[in-house]
Amino acid sequence: MVFFDPLRPAYIADPYPALAALRKAAPVHHSPEMASWVVTGYEECLRLLRDDECFSSNPINAGGPFGQMIAERREAVPLGMATILGNADDPEHGILRTIVNRAFTPRAIAAMRPAIDDAIRQLLADISPGRFEVMSGLAEPLAPAMVLTHLGIPEDGQGMFRQASLEIMRARAEGPDDPEVVDAADAAVETLMQALQEWDEAGVAREGSVLSTLFAAAHAGEEIEPDDLLMLLIHISLAGNGPTAMAIGNAAMNLGGDAAALGKLRADPALIPAAVDELLRFDSATHAVARFALKDTKLGARKIKAGDSLFAMIGAANRDPSEFAKPDEIDFERAENRHLSFGFGMHFCLGAPLARLEMQAAIEALIARFGRFSVVEAERGGSFMVRGPRRLVIAPG
Repeated sequence: MVFFDPLRPAYIADPYPALAALRKAAPVHHSPEMASWVVTGYEECLRLLRDDECFSSNPINAGGPFGQMIAERREAVPLGMATILGNADDPEHGILRTIVNRAFTPRAIAAMRPAIDDAIRQLLADISPGRFEVMSGLAEPLAPAMVLTHLGIPEDGQGMFRQASLEIMRARAEGPDDPEVVDAADAAVETLMQALQEWDEAGVAREGSVLSTLFAAAHAGEEIEPDDLLMLLIHISLAGNGPTAMAIGNAAMNLGGDAAALGKLRADPALIPAAVDELLRFDSATHAVARFALKDTKLGARKIKAGDSLFAMIGAANRDPSEFAKPDEIDFERAENRHLSFGFGMHFCLGAPLARLEMQAAIEALIARFGRFSVVEAERGGSFMVRGPRRLVIAPG
């Protein structure tokens, strides 16, 4: 009998045996409890992520009460109708992505490395030589600091920007039922719009940053409305923080639990860039990605109806033996590593190059600071969609 329960403690601790069993029994499985399809095969997940004619990223396209609730909620909250890049379909997605991609060129991301290294040095400067909590001490403060730096938000405005962004997204997530939440979001939108105008007029955005790129596009008359510009900044500032922090945590946890793998990186640091992708494949922070069927179609051997909700189980796809030899082993010299941890197609993660660079720098720093290290305490956190440690303590030896 096919069974899937992601709330079980055993699944939270280690989902991969359950995902392997589900993939073998039914790579496209309908879960009555989740009212969704759970997709675990690599090829099926790849199709789900790249077939934009059949599958949407926008939950407004979900059938039944859920899609209706999303539509009503968006109409009732501040910035609710503004485009969120990660949930948008073409043509809106293509227009915004074309503009913002200019700030995510290889050259622009490479220019972030000194700032990343400096931030890590500061975070590790005063730690004791004994135990170190990786999440609060490194991963969680690093990710938001670097994305705000790349956004080009002035340093004295970063705290305000982050708090206001959280207020706006809270209203979008919780809906219009709480007037205090909606009022706070309204005030946050007004505050940020005023700040954007002042930063634009003062020319404070660093050249090559996301903010300067968007201002230049707006001044050139390109198709970007003020609400969409603001929501794009908010989305970028928040979307990658949790997954990037948890990706760093997952990498440290798996290296700390595999002395042979850690030894290879200590002996040959040139392997670290490839190790980043292998560690992403082995234990992806992005555990599941939602899609919504736009029309009747087939996925694998199953019939999918328009409006159906589906989850591409990235963690399962990344360990599918039909795509990856010995998928449950860490192999830094894996010949072809087409993992799906950053998605695929038009929704391939915008911040993937920055996340890779942060992971590389963090791994290098942990090895330089601790040499050989092991995990002495670990507590899983995250959610069904994003998997990583809530707490991770390592120690030398």
